[in-house]
Amino acid sequence: MSNNDDGIYRQLQIQLDRYPIGYPATKSGVEIDILKYFFTPLEAKIALCLTLRSISVSPIRKRLKNKFGIELSPDELSAMLDEMFQKGVIRRSESAGSFRYGIAMLAIGMFEYHVDDLTDELVQMMHSYFDEAFGAEFFRSSLPQLRTSPHLKALIPEYIVEPYDNMRHFIKHTREPLYVANCVCKQGEALLGRPCKQTDNYEVCLLIGKTGYAARGRAREISKDECLKILDMAEERGMVLQPGNSRKPACICICCGCCCGVLTTAKKQPRPARFFATNYYARIDASSCTGCGVCVKRCQMDAIVADGKTFRVDRDRCIGCGLCVTRCKPKAARLIRKDRITVPPMNTEILYLSILMERAGRKKMIVNMLKLLFGKPL
Repeated sequence: MSNNDDGIYRQLQIQLDRYPIGYPATKSGVEIDILKYFFTPLEAKIALCLTLRSISVSPIRKRLKNKFGIELSPDELSAMLDEMFQKGVIRRSESAGSFRYGIAMLAIGMFEYHVDDLTDELVQMMHSYFDEAFGAEFFRSSLPQLRTSPHLKALIPEYIVEPYDNMRHFIKHTREPLYVANCVCKQGEALLGRPCKQTDNYEVCLLIGKTGYAARGRAREISKDECLKILDMAEERGMVLQPGNSRKPACICICCGCCCGVLTTAKKQPRPARFFATNYYARIDASSCTGCGVCVKRCQMDAIVADGKTFRVDRDRCIGCGLCVTRCKPKAARLIRKDRITVPPMNTEILYLSILMERAGRKKMIVNMLKLLFGKPL
């Protein structure tokens, strides 16, 4: 590979780093290794002609010629874009009977799109990148991509649970099609010889609405009843519900503390709760606690700590999932609603625009919005 090709990957890294969840450079260069894994040099050049806003083949073709002097026929470029979509390195949507294409972020994005097609090489590189730079980038914004919704069995009847915190209500009332896919995190850890401790069923990633997963053959459509049974299974097996952080989430991740990249990365921090959007926290009544330790095994964030012969909750680590509450026989554990409630953005688009605004500042954000509106790279 030529030095010029290496420069193309650096250009792509810089462009990806401008998006809501960036793609920071590292001393080791692992971020370039990941891009080389995902993209051929020509595919990297095509990706440099894309933006977060999906656009048609025609402007991509013009940019490819203007930026790199590469002329491809509309059919040739369409075929390459579709191949890149099937590989899981870009996004594709359909409008008025034709396809439009957009750049994908690393996560949630290219990594997740490689579900059912992982290699230990990719998983090892992702671990290295999370540890060196991407973990800090993922948690940089005060608006996370995912939020934590409580298991309803953990909530007292007096609480009125808003729809964005009530995944059962959301599933029952959505008009969107529902899909389930394998969990990329569980698959990745299993490849490294670390199978999930909570479940041997990896088909737990819930998707709402038309999805690229289904178009790639990586998801199957399910009924509302089957979806609700998966939520029940999550509570039974001790897994956290993490829907997309919006009032119209496109996914519900079902996560564990042994596999999930979000939870495992956060757990390494001394005060991980600050990285999560959650409206609840757990509390254990010492006078009722029998010291059985069931809550310790259920907690995926290591938030339950010994306090003499009983246990207490470390609020700096608690994300309010309710898993400790649902199996507490003496009813010592309970979920408490926070005084300050966080209401998620209306949809995913507004979430990412808000993250961009926080990152870039209002003035630059206006420029970025105009670029997105006209399908130009940031």
